[in-house]
Amino acid sequence: MAPIIGITFSSEFISGTSKNYICAIEEHGGIPRILYPDIPSSEFTDIDGLLLTGGPDIDPVHYNETEHETADVDRGRDKLELQVFEWAMEKDIPVFGVCRGIQVMNVMIGGSLYQDIPSQFTDHLTHKRMEDTDDDWHPIKIQPDSLLNQITKEKTAEVNSRHHQALKVIADGFAVTAQSEDGIIEAIEDESKKFMLGVQYHPERMFKTAESREHRGKLFKAFIKAASD
Repeated sequence: MAPIIGITFSSEFISGTSKNYICAIEEHGGIPRILYPDIPSSEFTDIDGLLLTGGPDIDPVHYNETEHETADVDRGRDKLELQVFEWAMEKDIPVFGVCRGIQVMNVMIGGSLYQDIPSQFTDHLTHKRMEDTDDDWHPIKIQPDSLLNQITKEKTAEVNSRHHQALKVIADGFAVTAQSEDGIIEAIEDESKKFMLGVQYHPERMFKTAESREHRGKLFKAFIKAASD
């Protein structure tokens, strides 16, 4: 039976960007279930995997900071993802975090963030996507023998970028397994869990080259397989 994958969004309305996540799950054998703020817990207690997607900023109160002037927080989404991520951690349900998703994984168990890369991180690459432009792309270095390395069989990869925040203090239990050339953290994982991987980039829309499409496919295929076991 195909695994049920809970996908977190800010509302039940499905935008064009949101459809990329749904298509990736369906393409690789999963059954998407949309999770949005204020749903009852019964909507996620039977899922087989959790996909934490990109979206607005996390309220910095969760890591004991005040809001930066660039903040665009979604407290309803925070509440949803705190609840469902804690449940997934407790039950050892496979979790795949993308962009905001990797930040949720880190913050919810004690880590923190750079709230605005351009003003808080020295000598950074272009990570933020500007209005009406394509994603920026840059290389990342992947740690040998990490889950990300085992899945993709890559030591380096060219990935897309659309974010103005990044991981700062890493929560206990997570290992940093990929970084960009400027030191921004691009992947974390928890080896003690069945499947617990977060990436800062957006594999759901990596269609630029055959290599990027293959990278995308391997990640979602591995996640769906873990949720099926």
